[in-house]
Amino acid sequence: MGEIRGDQRRVLQEQGIGLVPSRICAAALAAAVLALIAGCGGDSSGEQSAEKPFAPRVAIEAVGGSARTDKPQLDIELAARRGDANIRSAAITLPTAILADQAALGNLCSESELEDKRCKGRQRMGEARALSPAYDVPLTGPVYAVSGSGGLPKPAYVLSGGGAEVLLRGRIEVVGQRIQATVDDVPDIPLDAFELSLDGGKSGYLVLSRDICRMPAKATVSLTSQEGESLTRSVPIEAECGG
Repeated sequence: MGEIRGDQRRVLQEQGIGLVPSRICAAALAAAVLALIAGCGGDSSGEQSAEKPFAPRVAIEAVGGSARTDKPQLDIELAARRGDANIRSAAITLPTAILADQAALGNLCSESELEDKRCKGRQRMGEARALSPAYDVPLTGPVYAVSGSGGLPKPAYVLSGGGAEVLLRGRIEVVGQRIQATVDDVPDIPLDAFELSLDGGKSGYLVLSRDICRMPAKATVSLTSQEGESLTRSVPIEAECGG
């Protein structure tokens, strides 16, 4: 296992994140749902100024199906420009064209299994990848749906790389018949990009309620910076549609 470099340790300690041998546990994220999702941009010192811009880019693509009842893989990518403010919170509200497949919500991980063995052996929701100047290598790993805390299952992102482990937590809600994946209190650590692929196919948790080529769909993405600036965008769901 690798070790946390001295400059990495300093950055993380300045942000109030404790270190344990070969493991960094950070309460946060998302995504999406999903879900979701991570901090971005900024210099490696984590210092921010009120003048920093805040314009991360988000792209969403359905891969492997676009017709009603299809269960495509859903790829979500959040990217930032170097120098942008870091993200504090993120939420993605999926369109009504994308629903939860109740029949697939099985083999969930429990809170105790997450704590004891990081949900090993349980069905995953997908896979996530985070790129940050604070780490020598990308942090990658599975995303699990965790039950046992009331309400809908909550995503847990078990990321690791270069000897470090990051555990990120999110929440899922239904808002106006739309699935919303949220991550609050993201650590103020610069991340260049966060990529999330939600599994499709028979075991996938999401299903299409309509043909998204005939009737294009859009998600609503809401981001808040560490300085408190808010940004909301309508992001089209790209799909593999015939000419």
